[in-house]
Amino acid sequence: MVFKRKKKLTIFKNLKSLFFPERGWRRAIEYISHRIRRLPDTPHRIALGLSFGVLASFSPLFGFHFLLGAFLAYLFNANVFASILGTFFGNPITFPFIAAISVRTGSFVSDRIYIIENEQSISDTWEFNSEFTSLSVFEKFLVEVYFEKLIPYSIGGTICGIIAALIVYLLSRPLISSYQKRKKKRKKINAKL
Repeated sequence: MVFKRKKKLTIFKNLKSLFFPERGWRRAIEYISHRIRRLPDTPHRIALGLSFGVLASFSPLFGFHFLLGAFLAYLFNANVFASILGTFFGNPITFPFIAAISVRTGSFVSDRIYIIENEQSISDTWEFNSEFTSLSVFEKFLVEVYFEKLIPYSIGGTICGIIAALIVYLLSRPLISSYQKRKKKRKKINAKL
């Protein structure tokens, strides 16, 4: 291969490059921003694709963010490549913040829903608690993870992801549009020369 390394990286260096890119985060962010600006599509579709990528990065389905973002972009006729670039919003630095905000928001919302349902029927909760005590340790762990982490993360991730996606769309669309207009002007000026 032409671009293959002469010396293979060790496992430690590969892990280190996930958190600290070789040429720095600034260079990685600049590269992604140049790729976004040079996409040959309308500003609306590019910004929509970016926002779907950001929305997908709030999902608790780690490892499937690329697929989820691409699927949403394809489903809503947005730019699929922009959605893949948008999933880089979720990275090892931002994931702890995304997870904390999503779980807190989801817990707040699910607690409010639980209080409303609890007022309607307290006996159902008592039956669930008696069934819960008869479960094995592993089953208890799965139920606790499911109800205490996964469901709140999903609810909060959806809410926070939609808010973040709207912000990204509203900020990126005018930027992409102005960049494309400047690029067309430069092409016209260069064509006249």
